[in-house]
Amino acid sequence: MRSSTAADPGPFLRIRIDKSSPVPAYAQISDAIKKLLTPGAIPAGTPLPPERVLCEHLGVSRMTLRQACDALEREGYIESHRGRGTFVAPRRMQKKQQEMRSFTEEIRKRGMTPSSRLLMFRTIKAAGSDLDFFGLPETELLYELERVRMADDSPIAVERIHLPQYLCPNLDRFNLASNSIYKILEENYGLKLAHCTEEISAAIPSKAHRQLLQVPSRSAVLVVHRKTYSDKETPVELAMTTYRGDLYTAIVYSVRSAT
Repeated sequence: MRSSTAADPGPFLRIRIDKSSPVPAYAQISDAIKKLLTPGAIPAGTPLPPERVLCEHLGVSRMTLRQACDALEREGYIESHRGRGTFVAPRRMQKKQQEMRSFTEEIRKRGMTPSSRLLMFRTIKAAGSDLDFFGLPETELLYELERVRMADDSPIAVERIHLPQYLCPNLDRFNLASNSIYKILEENYGLKLAHCTEEISAAIPSKAHRQLLQVPSRSAVLVVHRKTYSDKETPVELAMTTYRGDLYTAIVYSVRSAT
């Protein structure tokens, strides 16, 4: 928690703990800091006050404070750098399994501005996994597009999508850099997207993805393979999206069945 640069303790010194409460002091500290950071009013990269300052203000031991900070770091609210100090971490987007939103909808829901950069758009013949998923003859054509997806102008993901041409002919007439594909499909082609399945895995990014996402060579990425269906169970989309691991988490909601 030590920082070589003195931080303005500001809002952190408004934190108070109740030592008569049955809730452990470290949990009170952790919850209070979460409430400060959740609205996004304190920018990412802001240093936390030195450990000594916070301990004196809160009247707790360093061990108690470190327990709170360990919990906050595990949940992605702060990040520690040896020799530099502890800082507010970038806000991670959370994707819940029971939600099905487009990237554009997801970003707007979090109060940020979505945007995209179109890297590639072309027509290809269905082959391999495309044939299996879409159930198309080899003569059928697909649209393949690749975009960098951004939130507040920061790159979050690289997305590659395959769509059957017969479902959305002349798709290239739309501005695919500034519009949601899901919105285009629903509003212009009468498709009602109903559900999807996603397979999530961690990976080391390729050189091209490292450059597009602006991440260091040793950073991990989260890869999501998505299959999207219409309300009539028509296969609509086969996609692979590579997310920055430092800005994105996936939450899986699971229910234990009766045995």
